Amino acid sequence: MIDSHCHLFFDNLSNKIDEIIKNAISSQITAILTINTNPDHFTKHYNLIDKYKSIFISYGLHPDEVNDLNLLSSNEIDSFCNLDKVIGIGETGLDFFHSIENKTLQIKSFENHIESSYKNDLPLIIHQRNSEKEIIDILKFYIKSKPLKIVFHCFTGSKILMNFCIDNNFYMSLSGIVTFKNADDLRNIIKNIPIELLLIETDSPFLSPVPKRGKQNEPSNVKYIAEYLSNFYDIPIQEFILNTDNNFYKLFSKAIRYNGISL
Repeated sequence: MIDSHCHLFFDNLSNKIDEIIKNAISSQITAILTINTNPDHFTKHYNLIDKYKSIFISYGLHPDEVNDLNLLSSNEIDSFCNLDKVIGIGETGLDFFHSIENKTLQIKSFENHIESSYKNDLPLIIHQRNSEKEIIDILKFYIKSKPLKIVFHCFTGSKILMNFCIDNNFYMSLSGIVTFKNADDLRNIIKNIPIELLLIETDSPFLSPVPKRGKQNEPSNVKYIAEYLSNFYDIPIQEFILNTDNNFYKLFSKAIRYNGISL
């Protein structure tokens, strides 16, 4: 199975990266996509995982990190997209949970990532928080002329967003949130996601799934999400894993499909 979204560069994972990878291999995790959120960290982030086969990375600027001084142009994003392990762009998107002060900058950053996605034929990894309408409106504008490859990571959206994704063949990635006791509303929505548009992720070091709540999250814990969702969708676990693995490589088509993680 595959952890399609985590943050291996964050201190509590990068400080023990060899142990984290060993745990993932022991849990039969065959690939990991670690997400870049700040271009200033990218080189060190890339070097952290460069020696491992089947660990990939994205390039982008998280909407919470956007400011007047670090706005990425599409050309700046392009310059990193030819690296072997860069298989996606982001995470990008819009986050208006804390403030809308930099709304205009976030939108411009999002649009630059979209333009780079078109030019490099790499999928967008979208972060959405309190911004469904704005994201849908922006994407509707772009896909009028040409389809986009997209995954909404850590999907917690409404039925409107889910149906928008289904209508446009956008992927939705589910995290440990689906295992939480208070996630009934989310479970009621995601029951209608087609298996062919589904990915799974840990978003580690955040959002540890049941039964690891209260502990640090890591890629090996994606197995608990897979087990939970195979029961939720009433799909045998191996069939569920095969489908979500295939979805990952269909979306992230630049990724080389190895048998597992290794040096």
